[in-house]
Parts: sequence; C-alpha cells; structure tokens
Amino acid sequence: MANSKDLSFNDSIKVEKLDSHTYKANLSGLFCIGSVPNGGYTASCMLAAASTHLASRKQTDTFTTHLEYLNRTSPGPAVITIEDMKLGKQVSTLHLTLWQGDGLLQQAPWVTSGVTRRIMLAYTTQINLRTFTGISLPTGYESTVADTAPPQPNLNTLDKNGGDKTWEESKVPKSMIKIMSSLGNWRFFIPRKGPFQPGVMDLWLCLANGESITQATLPYVADSFPYNLHLFLVAPELRAMLEPPAPNKSEDSKATSHRAKTQKMNEDRAGMWFPTLVMNLENKAALPEEGVKWLNMRITSKQINNGKFDLDVIIRDTDGELVALSHHVAMVLSMARNTGKPSL
Repeated sequence: MANSKDLSFNDSIKVEKLDSHTYKANLSGLFCIGSVPNGGYTASCMLAAASTHLASRKQTDTFTTHLEYLNRTSPGPAVITIEDMKLGKQVSTLHLTLWQGDGLLQQAPWVTSGVTRRIMLAYTTQINLRTFTGISLPTGYESTVADTAPPQPNLNTLDKNGGDKTWEESKVPKSMIKIMSSLGNWRFFIPRKGPFQPGVMDLWLCLANGESITQATLPYVADSFPYNLHLFLVAPELRAMLEPPAPNKSEDSKATSHRAKTQKMNEDRAGMWFPTLVMNLENKAALPEEGVKWLNMRITSKQINNGKFDLDVIIRDTDGELVALSHHVAMVLSMARNTGKPSL
C-alpha cells in the first residue's frame, strides 16, 4: 500500500462541477475491498458534491445522511446528480444519485437513460455545524458510557511503538492485502486480549499516511473496520472456537500448529465480503477545520443471522466528545460475488 500513503484523501474525493446540479467524481482503486470501492469512501465522494453544491449557502456540513447501495461501484469515473428537495436558511435537504457504467456522456444529460446504472442513492440534510446553535441538555447516556469506556492509551506510544500492554495494531495479513487494499489506508489499534466487553470492538484509528481526519473523512471512517472485526462481535464461546489459542513458546510443534490455524482463519476471512446495503450517518459535532489525527470507535452488532447483520458505530474524539453515530445494514457474501461481473 505504498501508493496509498502518497494519496491525499481530500484529493481522492474531489468532484468537478459539470452543470448546476451535476458533478463528476473519479473513484480511486486504492479504496477498494476486492474490486469494489469502500462504501464509506464512495459516500464521502457523494457528500463532497453536496457540500460543493451548497457552498454558496454556507451549508457545507452533513448533519444526517441516508445511503442506499443499489449496485456495486467500480474504480473510475462516476456522475453524481442532485435534486434540491428543500432549500432553507439553516437546513437544506438534497437527493443524490451516483451513476456509473456504460453510457456516461461528455455533455448534458451526462448519462444515457436505460443504459447508465444507478449505483447509489442518498438523502442528505446539510447545515453549518459551526454556526448552528440551540438548547443543549446533558443525558444519562453519557454517564452510562463513561462507566464502560476503556482507559485511554498514550496515543503517541501507539503511534511510535505500534501498541502498548493493552492495545495492539491490527495489521492486515499479507495474504489479504491485495483483496482489502482499503484497510491499508488506516492504522487500527484494538484490544490486545480481546473485547473489553462481549460483542464490543473498541478501537483507535488514524490515517496511515499521516493525513488529518476531517469532516469529509467521517463517512469513510464510519465504514472502515479491522479485518478481524467479526471475532470481536461474536459471542465469547464462538470466538474461542474461531480463534486458536496462543501457543507455549517452548513448544515448537504447537507454535507451528498455531500459525497454520491462524493462516487458515485469515484465508477464510479473505473469502468473505461484507457489503453494506444501507448506511445512516449523523454528525454530532464539527471537527476542527484542520482535522484531527486520532478518533475512537465503538462497534456493536445485535444479530448476525442468515447472511445479514447490523452494525452500530459510535465515533468520539480524544476528549471523549461524541463526533458521529452510524448504523449499517449489511450482508455476508462470498468474495467471489465482489469480483465477478455485476448483475443487471
């Protein structure tokens, strides 16, 4: 992933205005899982168009967005069309469609009816997070969260040493790097000894190229997870079955067996694809204009059943302040579905 370290995320989501309600994006292959660009990254591209569209109204921040993933995206050009559903003084709502495939045109109408494919749909509510004010009241939720939050690590130690006694960096196995290239854009730090609570993944993350995480990055943050996320979400007894115990260092045969089991587990994970069907994102606060280096995430799932599952994501800054909430509906499919020809 050497190339990804040289790529600015903000540059990768830039859009070109084609006319008053149409924008062009170029989806980068460096953000793919298999052959499909990460859904959060693609959402960031769409919301960049929304931000540009309402820049004159100073409503460049996404308050809430609802995204439907109709078909697979592909690296390369895409056209984003926008409908003004409501334009208000403080709050505006837009409907966005991302188009890809055959029939993209160099002039209006930009797409060919019946040929170019609708790939993603989004409704987004746009505001100015820095000027929007109103009543604030504390809730009991925050005190409940404080009781269950893990201790904050020394983030400089994580950055420099790749972990500490409690946290370790989750590195994508070499056999999976090409398949999960999007994950190489992140450094994830996860609990060294497994979940602090059953079915909960707590993690710290930063961009691998050292770039700051900005407001525009948050959709990509909300849809980026360590490759072994499922091991933290499953019940403890199932986790014990899926993850081989660490060997005694003095027992070479057990160490060899452990490596083989771990490699087999990673290969099995590489064969799974977790495509998002629906993603909702609510931004609770504005990040500093210059961005931040670190964010904290807590991820849970209520049920994984019959090839479909849910994810709840909570994103906080280093002060523990709530930054964003996200909810996903996703599926578990064979990675072969990711790399084959898209169905009509």
